[in-house]
Amino acid sequence: MRVFDTHTDIWYDLSLKKEKGDNDVLRTYHLPRLKSGGVWGINAAVWTNPKIEDPMNRFIQMLGARSEQIELMNHKDFVFAQRSDQIDKAAEEGKIAVISSIEGLIGIGKNVDFIIALYDLGFRIMSLTWNELNNLAAGCGCDDNSKGLTDLGKQAIKIIEKLGVIFDVSHLSERSFWDAMKIVQKPVIATHSNAFSLCPVPRNLKDDQIKAIAQSGGLIGISALPQIVDRENPTIEKVVQHITYVASIVGVGHICLGFDFFDYLMKDDSLKNVVQKQSQMTKGLEDTTKVPALLDLLQKNGFAKEEIEKISWLNFMNFLKNNLN
Repeated sequence: MRVFDTHTDIWYDLSLKKEKGDNDVLRTYHLPRLKSGGVWGINAAVWTNPKIEDPMNRFIQMLGARSEQIELMNHKDFVFAQRSDQIDKAAEEGKIAVISSIEGLIGIGKNVDFIIALYDLGFRIMSLTWNELNNLAAGCGCDDNSKGLTDLGKQAIKIIEKLGVIFDVSHLSERSFWDAMKIVQKPVIATHSNAFSLCPVPRNLKDDQIKAIAQSGGLIGISALPQIVDRENPTIEKVVQHITYVASIVGVGHICLGFDFFDYLMKDDSLKNVVQKQSQMTKGLEDTTKVPALLDLLQKNGFAKEEIEKISWLNFMNFLKNNLN
């Protein structure tokens, strides 16, 4: 069965590896693992760590590394897609479709018009913030509950929607989320978020947020990130519980899979404060090669084949067809 992963930090990995002299990591490392997991499509994010000294400089470096990788690849194995028909073509040719996204726009500073340039570079999904407070919005790691969407953030959303880019609400603080939902005109997606009721951390979505996303016509991408699966004992079974819970609220038609695997970032010293130790990873769903086990477990837990197909790729594909310009 096909799987489309609606959130991966592969572009970040490529930029780090490039600095160490490896310019072929997408093909040599990620390709065989994606194929092993049955993952035929990924939403690859450019993510900027706000804790580093100069996030704007890192952002530019990542854009360059991504563009160089796209130029170097012979496209034998990947299709770098900007439209849903290109994803369909990738599937027909047995290639892996790559959609590009921006996970947090801290790298643009106050220059919201730069969103247009990012669109021209092929980015089709964008969020305003990671966990931090920036010029656009408060992220879920912001301790000041009085902070939400800024005027610049509102401008950014208008530009995003006008361009036909998909707006990602993952990582927004609760206030920023509701500020955004008041002004969005199109369906939104939480590319990698779980249910707050099962794991009460700020990164997860409360029931009314899940319902609001579904009412917009949007999707919730259930994640394997351990700290949002379960604070004490993250397991593949608990990922299934998140899927089951969200389905019980809004139905299977509003669920996709945004794993946010980070096994390939474990050895990078600059990310020690971000990624967790190997022993803390979600047991049974540690990396992309374990994805088939999740699909099997969904079936064992009573999900029909048609429902698993919707969750694993069809919901997201239909969402792209309906919302990408």
